[in-house]
Amino acid sequence: MSIIPRSRGSPSSKICEVCGLEGHGLHFGAITCRACAAFFRRVGAGARFTIECQVGDDRCEITSNGRSCCKKCRLKKCKDIGMIVKNFQYNRDPYNAEKIAPSMTSFLGRPQCILSCDPETAASTSTANFIDLSEIIDKVNKILSQDTQIPHSPRQNRLQKLVATFNSGRFSHCMEEDLKELTTIGFKESMSFWESNILMTANWLTHFDEFQELNQNIKLEFLKIIWSIWGRLEKLAQNALFHRSYNNNDTSKLLVGDDGIVDRRNVKLDIGWLTDYSVEQFAYYIESRRDGVLNKPLQAMIDLNPTDIELNYMLAQLSFSYASKHFPGEGNKLEIAEHLQQLIADDLHAYYTEELNMTSYSDRILKMMKVNNMLQRLMWERREKLKIARMFDIFKVEFSDPELFRDTL
Repeated sequence: MSIIPRSRGSPSSKICEVCGLEGHGLHFGAITCRACAAFFRRVGAGARFTIECQVGDDRCEITSNGRSCCKKCRLKKCKDIGMIVKNFQYNRDPYNAEKIAPSMTSFLGRPQCILSCDPETAASTSTANFIDLSEIIDKVNKILSQDTQIPHSPRQNRLQKLVATFNSGRFSHCMEEDLKELTTIGFKESMSFWESNILMTANWLTHFDEFQELNQNIKLEFLKIIWSIWGRLEKLAQNALFHRSYNNNDTSKLLVGDDGIVDRRNVKLDIGWLTDYSVEQFAYYIESRRDGVLNKPLQAMIDLNPTDIELNYMLAQLSFSYASKHFPGEGNKLEIAEHLQQLIADDLHAYYTEELNMTSYSDRILKMMKVNNMLQRLMWERREKLKIARMFDIFKVEFSDPELFRDTL
């Protein structure tokens, strides 16, 4: 058997039909070098950037200096000599990503840093901190059961009565220099914020005549559900007015409590009373003042700039809409929540048509519902995270009345 030497003119050594360099075989239907083959593979099926001719007449000469030649003309020549994209091979990876089993982190919804921590330091082995809420509950019952003699005009509707207890005047003159900057938020500060929101919500509800006519136990059930989301909207309105009044675009600073302000960039969270995990390990389950989840609803509220009537409508609509979702199988309570929503909707209509002489106000309604829906979505996402946290005993606190903090911790 003789060995026949291969001629330099054989296909394996022909020059590249695109740039003129030494060819390296048949690529996508034409003899090309590896560089031109790689170029066509990269941009032939549709480049992710706009390709324009360097000269402008689509007649550039493609030379061996492939790196600096015109990409548009180079691609055109590739196609002119017969290179076709249908020869591309896709899905060559033998591993199908869709068939890969989810990791323990994604399956359990628990961060890897917690999954792999030392069992000896796990929260399940910790002694729970018991928090007695009886004093707060007593204050709430006293507020809800009192026969409020509020001086209202006979012509005032429900929203106008609610404005008497909650309006922008309570924080419109808030000056930053008069606020106390909080650098650390721990147990004392958290309980103070929560108690303030609970009692404020209870006091606000007493101005709603139809709500006050309800059974005391039902009123307390509603309060336990709505105080947290009511407080969110109240604080959102307060911060929106604060930033709008002083034309302050720095949303890293937030008002908290009655007279406090925090800088989200450097506030320290003391959660030793709440869990044995660090803030970094616990971040997924806790909504801290440092994250930016309120940025979108805050900007939406600033843009809306609601009147006091509109703000109280938003508070009532958000509260009773949120409560109605907690009573899917409890007909009586569900009917109450829906009835109260209808009453305030009628009052809002009267406000627009009779007081403001507005025949079309759908745009205002849409903007208000945009803010409320954002807050509801945040609350439901938080509820799901809290369920996971409780499942894994991440919290080390027990409340004397767990239902009061079901949506908070």
